[in-house]
Amino acid sequence: MKTPNYIVHGAGGIGCVIASRLASMGRKVQLVARGPHLQALQTQGLTVTQNTEGTWKLPAEASAHELDVDNQTIVLLAMKTDDTFGAIEQHSSLYRDLPLVSFQNGVTNEEWLSQKGFTTYGCTVMVGAEITEPGNVRHSGGKLLEVGKWPSGNDLTSDALVADLNESGMDASVDERVIDGKWGKLVRNLANAYLALTDLSVQEASCDPLDRQFIADVNEEAADVLELAEISARMIGKRDLREQIARLREPGFWPARPAVTETTRSYPSTWQDLALRRERVEVDHFNGAIVRLGEKFHSPTPLNRVLRDRCVLAARNLTLPGSETSDSLRSAAL
Repeated sequence: MKTPNYIVHGAGGIGCVIASRLASMGRKVQLVARGPHLQALQTQGLTVTQNTEGTWKLPAEASAHELDVDNQTIVLLAMKTDDTFGAIEQHSSLYRDLPLVSFQNGVTNEEWLSQKGFTTYGCTVMVGAEITEPGNVRHSGGKLLEVGKWPSGNDLTSDALVADLNESGMDASVDERVIDGKWGKLVRNLANAYLALTDLSVQEASCDPLDRQFIADVNEEAADVLELAEISARMIGKRDLREQIARLREPGFWPARPAVTETTRSYPSTWQDLALRRERVEVDHFNGAIVRLGEKFHSPTPLNRVLRDRCVLAARNLTLPGSETSDSLRSAAL
């Protein structure tokens, strides 16, 4: 394909990191955002710190209908899953013939887009980022991006996107079975609700054996039901899911590496949602997906159910992180 240009629809933390990287190597990048963050992007530009550094003045609007779109535009979706459906319906005529790439967690987005007949791609995202204040994003870590057609395959669009991402300094690759990678990331995200409810950072989550045991049990529920459903979940790294569960069950306190500081500490988006009292969380597309598979294949998933239900309730009640412990969650699952 000719030189692509990009719309990042849902220019939050991760979307802004991707946008800034692509803009830094000369690509035309436009943003769709909302609220005070949009106002700051329009007035003062986008500033990214830590693992990406710089300030960019990029076109930003509340709707892509107000942006410059042509047949070389690739749309990168980076909003929360529950915001995808309305956003796409509002842009259906504009996006109908454009490639849509889900830089989102879970598999709901790609499944829904594909069913609606859109040209759909998935991306497994291993990037940490957060909006620290409107217009300012901290890239806390990670550069890994795996892109492919949904549910499998590769073409010139995914090749071009991966080439641009690599030139921008990200660690991108083509994944011809992106569905497997997205299910693997979904399993990884099953711990997000636990971290949010118990107020743990990503770096702290593997330190205490009680926390690791809880996460291992949550993952084992997923491993059991995914096997029954004949779904392949490819994990990042050398270990498969069962091996990762066994590793989490190893005894002893593991010190955080690197040591947890204000600059190294990062939190999953679910924790950020509770901390910012956003009223909604994505956990029904993570833990809830495992619960629904468990119901279909008659495999118990009590811990995933409790994490989903308690986290959704915490968001609805504007409860800050730290309302639960591993013991309180286990008791609720009995």
